[in-house]
Amino acid sequence: MNSLFTVLTLLGTALAVAQNQVETFCASRTTAAYHSLKCDWGFVVNDPHRIENVEIQHEPSYHTYSRWVLDGRTYVFAYSDIDHQPEDIAADIYLAGDTGYKLAGNGRITGLVTGVSTAWLTGGELPDIVFRFEGGQLQYMTVVRLSGETAQEVFRHGSSTMDIVSQPRPMIEAKGKIGNLVEQFAWDPRFKRFRKIGQHQWRKTR
Repeated sequence: MNSLFTVLTLLGTALAVAQNQVETFCASRTTAAYHSLKCDWGFVVNDPHRIENVEIQHEPSYHTYSRWVLDGRTYVFAYSDIDHQPEDIAADIYLAGDTGYKLAGNGRITGLVTGVSTAWLTGGELPDIVFRFEGGQLQYMTVVRLSGETAQEVFRHGSSTMDIVSQPRPMIEAKGKIGNLVEQFAWDPRFKRFRKIGQHQWRKTR
């Protein structure tokens, strides 16, 4: 009985110490703390495939990683703060292989990352990576196209709302309250870039 009590006491003490260490770490307000899964911060990168068992040497240091498997290829997204500002982030994309990680490309995310997903927008061999983020009163979207061993940022735009629609063709719709305007952007395979294909009034005015 005494032995069990001792074990429980030691276990409780260890848990308390571990909790205190986490609280101290989170209270440090360092870049690592801002982006750690252990801390509940608004600056956390909202990537659904976040992991903590990867470390890639880089300057400035990466603070958040995620792993995406697309068509049998493994990509690691490595996030770092620009000029130590947790609201201004760059995402480097690495292709994982037997010999390590090869940098494929990157995208700039000038705001709080609110979502990361994939979408078929450019007709490539792999789906495109879509980063959503917020800055001020606007929503932003950055699209990165994967092709072979490269990852290239091909679109970045901000408006009151940003949406992806599939009909009549895959496109991005940017709706602006100030200009009361809906702008539509679609991939041009000939010039290999997004271009505006249309615009119309968002809400009818009297």
